[in-house]
Amino acid sequence: MSNNCTASNTPAALTYRAIARAAFLLLCLTGSSGAAEQEAQQQRDEDLPMYVEADSAEFDEGTNISVYVGNVIVTQGGTRLIADHVTVHHAPDRKPELIIALGDPAMYRQAQQGNEPIDAHALRMEYDTNKDEITLIEQAVLIQGADRFGSDRIVYDRAQGRVKAGASAQGSERVKITITPDNE
Repeated sequence: MSNNCTASNTPAALTYRAIARAAFLLLCLTGSSGAAEQEAQQQRDEDLPMYVEADSAEFDEGTNISVYVGNVIVTQGGTRLIADHVTVHHAPDRKPELIIALGDPAMYRQAQQGNEPIDAHALRMEYDTNKDEITLIEQAVLIQGADRFGSDRIVYDRAQGRVKAGASAQGSERVKITITPDNE
């Protein structure tokens, strides 16, 4: 059994999406200190609902796969993903197990309590929720504050805060790293 949902392209829907996108970008650029955001940061992102906005969406109940295409924005707690195309493989309880994002580039941001956020971009991202690990593939860059990793393949273990790049992440390019000392 397959349910296909396609977003409307009426002028009202297009205007709503444009306003929603502008509000989202404004929120990303300015931040927020509201009570809802502080409460969300205290919970683990994976325990919070996942919100998706896209030009079109399809969900296949038989395979538990959803596909989102066109200006895709995924938010869950303090985590945001922006891509051209996102495929989500769901467990039977509807929790995401594997999220694959494609973009030119796909962009990822993870808020860190008390630290600089983690920003990443790559042509392809694969997030394995069971391992809590993101693999950045092709033109991969991971940034925290002034520190930066660049390679063709980067694996970021979110739970441990560990980064592997290049050959240790099964990549073929050399790793380019910038490490900036703390100025205290």
